[in-house]
Amino acid sequence: MPRLSAFSFWKNRSTSNLRRGTRIPCELRLTLISLDSAHPFFEPCLVVLANLQGCGLRFGRPVEIGTSVRLEGLPAKRSVTARVVNCISLGEYEKFWFLGLALDEPGNVWGIEKPPEDWF
Repeated sequence: MPRLSAFSFWKNRSTSNLRRGTRIPCELRLTLISLDSAHPFFEPCLVVLANLQGCGLRFGRPVEIGTSVRLEGLPAKRSVTARVVNCISLGEYEKFWFLGLALDEPGNVWGIEKPPEDWF
């Protein structure tokens, strides 16, 4: 069975199947910080999809589903907390993982100036 990359998965979903708001492609370079003292990290990441409920990001290591994290470096100098809800390898020879994060407090923390109608 061919391996489906995270990006192919999102690209091939129809708009009618999207849940909890339109996902916006973006490129936000942020810092992802573990709030789990047993597995600490403080590393750069790249947010590639965003909506009111969370985001999808490229990260340099796998992270356990359920891990609490903080994103720093958001527009308006904000930071937000979230939890990891998905962790997908981007391929056998890739050195990145696609992480799905669910924000603890949903909102347009991404600085999207003209968000889609379903974000209101």
